[in-house]
Amino acid sequence: METNKNKRKLGWFGWSLISISSIAIIVTLILFFNVFNVRDVLNIENLENAQKAKETEGQEVDAETAKEIEEIQETVGAQHSELGEFIAETHDFYNDKTGYGNINSLNWKEQAEMAEIITETIEDQIDTVQSDALKTDLNTIHEIAADSIENGNTDQVRLLHRYFHDLDIALNHYNGSDKIWKVTETLKQ
Repeated sequence: METNKNKRKLGWFGWSLISISSIAIIVTLILFFNVFNVRDVLNIENLENAQKAKETEGQEVDAETAKEIEEIQETVGAQHSELGEFIAETHDFYNDKTGYGNINSLNWKEQAEMAEIITETIEDQIDTVQSDALKTDLNTIHEIAADSIENGNTDQVRLLHRYFHDLDIALNHYNGSDKIWKVTETLKQ
């Protein structure tokens, strides 16, 4: 019987305090998830983007493709070294600003400035390009960059990054990746 004397009863005050605290916690959680987007809180969107990126991963470079790329580097790359420098610098910009998940938090002012630089540079250099495939790629990049200035579309920035990635491989012996996206005509020729 002595064990019963040592036990305390909650009583009506204790149960009221527990009930009010529980209700307050539930209301707080409901408000929290309504104020903040649940997808952001749980990073579901980032998981979906990661899965989407895996589905659209570039293709591995096999021995045959590597040999074709070397031929392109020796011809088209050698003919367009100044343009190759611009492509390498722009590719570095996109690696820095969009790589490792940064594409989900782009600075659109910065992206618009880069798109403006891209369009101006292509307009200045397009007449010196000897390769029809490279000229086609530059015209496509020009259109995407001009459109991205107006629309601020993440998919366009991703596509620009892929174009510069593949052209950096084609013109500059870029070896930071063993994948190509096969978006350029230059690597298809």
